[in-house]
Amino acid sequence: MLPTIRRPTLLDICRLFFLGAIWGGAFLFIALALDDFGPVSVAAWRVSLGALVMLCIVYLMRTPFPRGRKNWWLIILVGFLNSAVPFFLISWGQQFISSAAAALLMASGTFCAVLVSHYSSDDERINRYRLLGVIIGFVGVFVLVFWDIVETGFGGLKGQIAVTIAGCSYAISSVISRRLSHLSSISTSAGTMLTASLYMLPLAFWLEDPFPDNVGTVALWSLIYLGVVATALAMTVRFVIIRINGAVFMAQVGYLVPLFGVIWSGLYFADAVNLQTILALILILTGIAVSRMGN
Repeated sequence: MLPTIRRPTLLDICRLFFLGAIWGGAFLFIALALDDFGPVSVAAWRVSLGALVMLCIVYLMRTPFPRGRKNWWLIILVGFLNSAVPFFLISWGQQFISSAAAALLMASGTFCAVLVSHYSSDDERINRYRLLGVIIGFVGVFVLVFWDIVETGFGGLKGQIAVTIAGCSYAISSVISRRLSHLSSISTSAGTMLTASLYMLPLAFWLEDPFPDNVGTVALWSLIYLGVVATALAMTVRFVIIRINGAVFMAQVGYLVPLFGVIWSGLYFADAVNLQTILALILILTGIAVSRMGN
């Protein structure tokens, strides 16, 4: 029996904006980390640092770890879909597209969340406002992808597809995470990141050199931000939102991530924001406004 979700309050909306700001900045820091680390290593160190921080928090708070084989199977699955898969796909995709474009493409996960939640829960059904909002948001994503193909060809298409799949993976894991909402958010977050690090660290040592020579200070601090802030802190906030407000409300962070992703990228990279970026951003933010009318 899934726990009942509540109508979002002002505090809940502020919590969602806070998470959007953190994750929006992650794309910029991924781009900076990729200067010295490979995409698999970036994902591996991100989940490993996040797991280390969360395990320390669990120990200091004396929070018990989840028990039961069924819970741990779900934790392993969420760790794979919520951390291992998207962290790698985003890092790999950003080798071919800008951080602002990657942030905008993450909005695609909202459609997956609406569709999966409609068939897997009783309190997050599709209605005309949610459907219309998702369609408007996807028009914005289409504008970004189509315009980029017209200007640069298909060279960045594989990166766009990778980031889009990452957004869908996040959305699916959000729905599954609701079945863990009876557990402690702190220990559940630690468990999912620990299992994700067990996937990614061996892969990093196999495919890349996770300890490259002459690592710059910017790349190193970018990895620390990704692990501690954009993963450990953000994962905890994410589980709290899903437990209180549900997966569809949580998926709307996919509309806020583009906003903050474009802002942070525009502040750092002078050429990160152009006409299609602004148009796509307007459509995506309109989509979230329409979707909110259906709650």
